[in-house]
Amino acid sequence: MSDELVFIDADGHLLEPPTELIQYAPEEYKDTVWQVHKDDDGVEWLTLEDMKMEAAVMALAAAGGFDEETRIKAHSGQLGYIDLPKYCWEAGARLEALDSDDIAQSVLYPTMLLTFQHLRSLEFAEMQCRAYNDWLSDLCAQGKGRLHGVAILPHLDPERAAAEIRRAAQLPHIVGVQVRPNPAMDWKPLNDEVYDPIWRAASEVGLPVGFHPLSANDLHGAIQGLRLAKLGTTDIPIQDQEDYGADNVFFAQAIGNPVDMMSAITFMTAGGVLDRFPDLRVVFLEANGGWIVPWLERLDHHYEIYSWDVPWLKQPPSEIFRRQCWISFDPDESTLPFTARSPLVGADRIVWASDFPHPDAKFPGTTKMLAEAIAELPLEDQQKIVGGNAAELYGLDLSVR
Repeated sequence: MSDELVFIDADGHLLEPPTELIQYAPEEYKDTVWQVHKDDDGVEWLTLEDMKMEAAVMALAAAGGFDEETRIKAHSGQLGYIDLPKYCWEAGARLEALDSDDIAQSVLYPTMLLTFQHLRSLEFAEMQCRAYNDWLSDLCAQGKGRLHGVAILPHLDPERAAAEIRRAAQLPHIVGVQVRPNPAMDWKPLNDEVYDPIWRAASEVGLPVGFHPLSANDLHGAIQGLRLAKLGTTDIPIQDQEDYGADNVFFAQAIGNPVDMMSAITFMTAGGVLDRFPDLRVVFLEANGGWIVPWLERLDHHYEIYSWDVPWLKQPPSEIFRRQCWISFDPDESTLPFTARSPLVGADRIVWASDFPHPDAKFPGTTKMLAEAIAELPLEDQQKIVGGNAAELYGLDLSVR
């Protein structure tokens, strides 16, 4: 590995802390904001609004880097959530984990709070976002300039989401906002003007939007769409529908993440959003990246052949992508060098993600794997991919390590 390379993780993760968010919630929400407690029998329970569930099932979300025995315990519910490694939610321990893998800085996304579609009250969702974002800012303040937070939003209300973007932009160490690639508002695609308050606010305050998926069977998008198409109706409640893969993490992750992300890229570029908001910066995360070149080729081809259906487009979607977008790769993807050389994408549009501490994280050894994957590229392009592009996207100081 070259000593010259400075690695910035564009998409690491925190797990939501067991009880710390309570102190950030207003008095009337202290019993219902995100929290995990043990009962008298030693069973851990997650409380979130009016939902209560056993918390041990969430321990698998921290299995990256676990040995096989511990991973099995996490998968089987034998490992407690409260007893997960401190790097899941403490700054000092997280810096030690970064050091062990030669990572200079990390941009941190949440885990379970990646989605709010299951929260019934918009007022509660707004409060939960504020509490988490305030805690996140305080945690990153302990990170010696190496930890950076991505704020979460109440997606089901674009006006509330826009207000939280403007508020979060004033918080120290917040460098972006997270939006799901799913069409949150009654299946309306992302280029529908109903979402414009979100794009306008992010554009005006200068925070990039990170499109980040989370497999869940109650979200509009690829998995639910396939299920409803199979059933031939949209009138059956989710809990009464036959399962066609949404509750199977293999199918939900394999299908949902890239298909939803392809849809998001299409509507953000070809749908005219990025033309309406030319200062908006967006990054597409955790869906691999090897498909981006053929996907942009397809969009450009359709722009040429079916231009009458996109009269607002004045240039190929790939040019819009290169102007305002980034794509995230896993560190071991074989198509990384090819994509870096492609004129449709290029080395300056690629970031990488550890996904640590999630179970698919290649930890430890992430940076070594990435360096090997891009070793054939010029050193200048290598540095763009491992850290320079993330610094540009999120507005970070590349010299901090």
